[in-house]
Amino acid sequence: MIELIRLNGEPLYVNYLQILSIEKIPETKVKLTTGDYYLVKNTLEDIEAQIIGFLHEVVIFRGVDVPGEKL
Repeated sequence: MIELIRLNGEPLYVNYLQILSIEKIPETKVKLTTGDYYLVKNTLEDIEAQIIGFLHEVVIFRGVDVPGEKL
């Protein structure tokens, strides 16, 4: 899940797999696969960084020793 901040300042948590497109108009428009869209304060770069960070935490399993891996 990533955190988006609505224009009124309320947080909105979204499953990044449901994001269909992100559009930069003066604010950022996030369209979901459900057809819903949200105007948020987050920048495109912020959303991208959150997705990359989430994937890194999930895929890399930070802090877990992997057998055969040399540190």
